[in-house]
Amino acid sequence: MTFSVTRFGPLWSLLLAATGLLFTGEALGNKGPDTGPARPPRTQQDRIQFRNNCDNATARVDMDINNVRARLTNGGDVWWDGTGGRYVVPKTPPGVEEVSSIYAGAVWLGGLDPGGGLKTAAQQYGRSQGNFDYYPGPLTDDGTTSRDTCAAWDRIFTVSGEDIRQVRAAFIQSEGQPLAVGDIPEAILGWPSTGNPYFFQVNGFDLPVTSQGFAGFWDEDLDGVYDPTLGDYPIIEIRGCNDAPQFPEEMSFWIYNDAGNIHRESNTTNLIRMEIQVQAFAYTTSDDINNMTFQRYKLINRAQEDINETYFAMWVDPDLGCNTDDYVGCDTTRSLAYVYNQDELDGTNGCVCEGGTATYCDEVPILGVDYFRGPRSPIETDSGLIEIELGMSSFIYINNGTFDPPPATTDPNTAQEYYNYLTGRWLDGSPLCQSGDGFDEIPCTPTRYIFPDAPDDPDGFSMSSQDLPAGDRRTLQASGPFTLTPGAVNELIIGVVWVGDQSYPDPSLRRLQQADDLAQDLFDSCFDICDGPDAPDVDILELDREVVMLFSNPPSSNNFEEAYSEPGLGVPTGEDSLYRFEGYRVFQFSGPGVTLADIGDIDRVREVAQFDQVNGITNVFDWTEISEDDNPRLEPLLAPQLRVSGNDRGLRHSLSITEDAFASSGNTQLINHRRYYFTVVAYGYNNYKEYDPLNPDNPGQPRQYKASSRNIGDQLTGLPFYQVVPRPILEEELLAEYGDGVPIARLAGVGNASSFLAILPSRP
Repeated sequence: MTFSVTRFGPLWSLLLAATGLLFTGEALGNKGPDTGPARPPRTQQDRIQFRNNCDNATARVDMDINNVRARLTNGGDVWWDGTGGRYVVPKTPPGVEEVSSIYAGAVWLGGLDPGGGLKTAAQQYGRSQGNFDYYPGPLTDDGTTSRDTCAAWDRIFTVSGEDIRQVRAAFIQSEGQPLAVGDIPEAILGWPSTGNPYFFQVNGFDLPVTSQGFAGFWDEDLDGVYDPTLGDYPIIEIRGCNDAPQFPEEMSFWIYNDAGNIHRESNTTNLIRMEIQVQAFAYTTSDDINNMTFQRYKLINRAQEDINETYFAMWVDPDLGCNTDDYVGCDTTRSLAYVYNQDELDGTNGCVCEGGTATYCDEVPILGVDYFRGPRSPIETDSGLIEIELGMSSFIYINNGTFDPPPATTDPNTAQEYYNYLTGRWLDGSPLCQSGDGFDEIPCTPTRYIFPDAPDDPDGFSMSSQDLPAGDRRTLQASGPFTLTPGAVNELIIGVVWVGDQSYPDPSLRRLQQADDLAQDLFDSCFDICDGPDAPDVDILELDREVVMLFSNPPSSNNFEEAYSEPGLGVPTGEDSLYRFEGYRVFQFSGPGVTLADIGDIDRVREVAQFDQVNGITNVFDWTEISEDDNPRLEPLLAPQLRVSGNDRGLRHSLSITEDAFASSGNTQLINHRRYYFTVVAYGYNNYKEYDPLNPDNPGQPRQYKASSRNIGDQLTGLPFYQVVPRPILEEELLAEYGDGVPIARLAGVGNASSFLAILPSRP
């Protein structure tokens, strides 16, 4: 579709050119609107308002803290850059081709004003042509904004979990004394939370005053004002989770609204006046959560009147690599939409995709979008007016018109067409049918959830069982109807779940459901993720052909006094859910380009010492899937993987290393002035019940092992290891470094070396 200025006349062309919004050229590939009437001409009033109102959003960042690299954009849409999908998983290193699992996503809204007038706000592919319904920034309490406000808020705020931990540790060590402003990372100092006295200093514009607040924060002194010098810090804001403040490894926050200008995407001038605050976040873990991202939308109704028959929805265009061979479906018990491949190869022709899009070839994943929370609806009961939370009330798919589907199943162009989809009906208002492709079936058994059965169920209703032709599909998970009152604050929370390399065609959903259950457990626990015990601080003594490592756990560590305990996710009620500190592991790396991700490759990582509690626990197992190459079955086998072979001889806090684990032959003693690379982790253990893969109702603990996810390596350099260089050293030099009053003794012990060097008392 061509966006031509001749459609609006010469004055409109001048206005577009003056504001930098003149776009021409074809829409991207087959991702533009398919059919529909031309947009109505703008009135003189529209043109005058446009001159004074907001410009389009431009801010964008990449969230890439774990195995996902996801593009985040202001302006109502996410996961693409206006030219292609940018939800890359697995994340690849520089120079390696990226494959995206999602093309784009956005929140859709719709409802009726008291007079029956239709209001909608949505986003599809308008970014590619400068057509937006949403604009940057917050609204005033009466639902208005200004061009300057929008321009100032055309940005995305991002903070890291590591920065938050450092600020928390500094405040604990200060014993309640205010921190110096200069010692606080700028991202935390300028975080957009209520009353932040440093916001203008960092960002250059004022933070408005509003009763609904902005980004969530932990209020250390309970004064209602965010001040990071007094121990406050950013947290995930979730309704009902105020008593369990959590923060992820990375979190971004931004605000947009639908009242900053006319709606050029859904083609309506009837504004909702909704302010939407977004927090997107992710975690770094060793399980399926490492392949997940989460988004929480806080929707504040700034309208001055009720909006009736309201619907909220999450629209997703899930291109699983190649966009031309995707199937979609839903799991109604989990409020989960998912996308899978039509056959065993991802591509239009073998592994080649039309238009040159990168594909997953023969390692095709499955992706799901879990609709954790929808809006709240007020209902009248015998005891008065109460609010209930609405879940996923409908699931529908939308076809790209390029593949010649029924026109009433293609992308919407008008406000009424958007609204019809929001209500769980086709574009023309006809109902979903529970057979065939779901449209215009005779006879039609109406349904609100299209394709609710698993692809590997030959008797179920799925795209796979119906043997539908190739296509490019979008999904819409909606909630409604409900009455949206002035000032109402709602949440829409989603999680994107991904599992790689599944068996095709007609794949099982078992692995996706397993990962999604973990995501649901994380949501149910207020995103209180189960971290392993922090790796200890390590002091290094570089001696003559010897390296001494001293372990300690400072008060800021979750393993202070080796008292770590964290509840695990997915443990049944009534069982012992706690992982408890069990021991330490010491590894040598073959070089500086190695990380703990290379464990299992003995040419790169070798364990040189291990210490654990005296409690009868020795071997620690995780149950993992046998690779598809070894087990080409539809249902993957699980097998125990030994993670730690414990010696059950007690903990140690110092270690002397005199031998090179990578010495090829002959003399293995460390060589002076040569660089060596070591790292230390702690680990926790839980085995509430021995795992039984043949008991699907309560199989037991498949993950006994919980390793460190934080404080690994040299925190001063940011490297995931300690670089050490043995060298001759005089005892006087050692005492000068550690203090003249520190006695030194050699103690017999176990481990990779014949002796330990202890410095007593241990350094704090």
